[in-house]
Parts: sequence; structure tokens; C-alpha cells
Amino acid sequence: MQMHLSHPVLALEAGEVVTLDDALGTRIRSRQGTVWVTQEGSRLDHIVGPGDAFVVGRRGRIVVQALRPSWISIDGRVEAANDSH
Repeated sequence: MQMHLSHPVLALEAGEVVTLDDALGTRIRSRQGTVWVTQEGSRLDHIVGPGDAFVVGRRGRIVVQALRPSWISIDGRVEAANDSH
């Protein structure tokens, strides 16, 4: 997915999926609702709730699925690493 907006905000219905390719350094933030995030090549999945964020730490495909109706923002490359919660 290529987006050319500065900080797109997406509304997702429960079960709806967004995929990102080669999004290393991208921050996925839940503004409302809860999403599940998985990365190609990683055994770890991440649940991102309201106010939380996940920074993509590797190359490859990222899948984001809404567990309930959600609003997420996708911010361009950032330097911060994911925290361990």
C-alpha cells in the first residue's frame, strides 16, 4: 500500500484488514478501538489498543486487522523502537 498523505487516519470495521509492504519504521497508532498487528517473518503478534502504538521493526509485509471498529493512524518513518509491552 502506498499512501502519500502526511498522517492518514483509517476507519476499520471489525475484521477489516490493511496490509503494508516494506513499512520499516512506520508507526501504527490506535486512535480508537483495538487492532492486531503481525509482521512477516516474526513469531510475535501485537495487540494495539486505544492510545497505544506499534513501530514496524523489520522489512516485509505487515497485516493490521481490526478486532472491533477502530480508527488508526499510520505515520511515516520514525526512529523509536517498540517498547516491550
